[in-house]
Amino acid sequence: LVPENSPALREVLPEFDFANAPVNPNEFASALVETCRKNNGLGLSANQCGFKHRVFVMGAEDNYVAFFNPKVTKTYGTKKMEEGCLSFPLLFLNIERPAEIDVEYQDFNGEKKTAQFSGISARCFQHELDHMNGIVYTNRVKPLALQQGMKKRNKLKNMVKKMDKNLKKITNGNTN
Repeated sequence: LVPENSPALREVLPEFDFANAPVNPNEFASALVETCRKNNGLGLSANQCGFKHRVFVMGAEDNYVAFFNPKVTKTYGTKKMEEGCLSFPLLFLNIERPAEIDVEYQDFNGEKKTAQFSGISARCFQHELDHMNGIVYTNRVKPLALQQGMKKRNKLKNMVKKMDKNLKKITNGNTN
């Protein structure tokens, strides 16, 4: 995955051209799914891996879907929820987004599809679509909320470092 300060995360990705596909869409989608699973994610956009293809995957366990050239066509209501991102480890922010969405996209064969999402699926779809439009979720909060989120992340990182240090002591037989 590219680091959070990578310019790739702030670029608008071009439409995926199935007539002149830059990569095999099915193989590329499978690789994104494997990367997403390996990183315990719910969604992953191509640019998070450094690729300029307008595609993301989302799902859980054995049920992932690839969305090529996705669009939100209609929104319903709003809801504020905590979001995280594989590109911003341990940073959780409350983001307000539409609660339900109607969408259009193409599958890995280039077939046009429509769907409706709510809850975490709507949230994930919008988060990944933002990635392809060069928007990261830190852009969707006020500066003070971002600053507070960064402070919490730093505390979490320090806790993880301490835990790693203690585990190393234990596994090396040194309990002091």
